[in-house]
Amino acid sequence: MDLKYLIKTIQSVAKNYRSNSGKKVISSLLKTCVVGSFLSIGLNTANAAEKKMVFIQFQPHTVSLAWSKGIEEVLSVQDDIDYQLLDGQGKVDVQINLMNTVINQGVDTIFIQPVDSVAISPAIKKAKRKGIVVITLNINATAKHAAHIEMNHYFGARQIAKVMGEKMGGVGKVAILNAPPGIIIRDQRTNGFIDGMKEYHPNIKIIANQVADWSRKKAQDVFSTMLIANPGISGVYGINDSMALGAVDVAKAKGLLDQIVIFGNDGERDALESIERGELSGTQYTDVYQQGRYAASIASVLATGNVDADDIKEQGHLLMPYIIATKETVADIKIEQRW
Repeated sequence: MDLKYLIKTIQSVAKNYRSNSGKKVISSLLKTCVVGSFLSIGLNTANAAEKKMVFIQFQPHTVSLAWSKGIEEVLSVQDDIDYQLLDGQGKVDVQINLMNTVINQGVDTIFIQPVDSVAISPAIKKAKRKGIVVITLNINATAKHAAHIEMNHYFGARQIAKVMGEKMGGVGKVAILNAPPGIIIRDQRTNGFIDGMKEYHPNIKIIANQVADWSRKKAQDVFSTMLIANPGISGVYGINDSMALGAVDVAKAKGLLDQIVIFGNDGERDALESIERGELSGTQYTDVYQQGRYAASIASVLATGNVDADDIKEQGHLLMPYIIATKETVADIKIEQRW
């Protein structure tokens, strides 16, 4: 199933190439994908001499480190591709400075998870003018670029609402532990969850929606305050796993864990282990190693085919497949897939 998603994405991107050379390279990759794993892609690496690729992460986190590992797995089997992981420090000005630096250094490909989708766009446009391919991970940018590869934020959140509501018996009060405004995945994960509850469980009411800054510690403080104001909360949705685990900590400390259904989003290792212990009720899991591999596979094709940003007319887009991990399904996620 994962390979099918990759092939469809590459086909989508291939439609946007003006150059015949770019189309030939894509065609070659598709034939290779049919007969084997893309980790052993038979690319023409003679054209890939001294190619430079960088990943400018949002900030150090288990997600971005797993993306980087997946990227490295693919690039490591290519000859003469130099790869670097750079830290955006959670600051848009740092990311912009890093973008300008690597553009001036003449890199061939930039992977980036933008801190600010709008503010980073002038730098992306500058990269495109220089022929540099830009691939975004999880958070899109308003400026058009080669490809965007993301977790299935909206539809995954709808499915979380469906499964969570079933575990709540279709009734109750839910609180949302949210991210700060201004990041598109916050809206996707929030809107998907709200829309899912309206459709599947109209008798469940969302009675609180407060920012906890992606942080487990902040979520502990916010959820403790929520419980004082709304002692009847019977469900919690954390926009990411860290915030959901903060709610688990509070529920355990107050002896309420068996009375509150708590779901996260991402599927990081700590969340899966919490589910196995019977604490966290569930999360949306995405194989982010695979997400990084997809990004690197597309980048390798473009780089080794000497396809630059000007050859790409429209942006490719891939939504990653996911699993709603619960006590019943978490064992399906293998140890080597956990990040």
